[in-house]
Amino acid sequence: MKKAHNIPKEIVIHKIMDRAIAINDNCSELCRNFKIMESPLHEGIYILRWTTIDITNIEKPIQKYRYECFEKDGTPQLCSIYYQDQTKANEFFENLIPLYTQQFAVNHIH
Repeated sequence: MKKAHNIPKEIVIHKIMDRAIAINDNCSELCRNFKIMESPLHEGIYILRWTTIDITNIEKPIQKYRYECFEKDGTPQLCSIYYQDQTKANEFFENLIPLYTQQFAVNHIH
């Protein structure tokens, strides 16, 4: 677990990681590497990013990033992190700033 940079731990990290636990509990694939991030392209929000790994074909697992957005107080927000333009998608990925990492959501303790 990495330390949070400028995130009010008692409020925001717990709220967002509680959501990560719910995501993990309902994940039909392997879900891991939960990160709370910021992006200059989406100012004013925190972004929860995690990795899903579909191992239905063990010889060719499929890994995808998933995203959810949160207000600065940890309240879930409806937003879409999807780009049809590869240049804009790359710009988004390259500018993400990790603030807090939790490898497995179930490891998060209040």
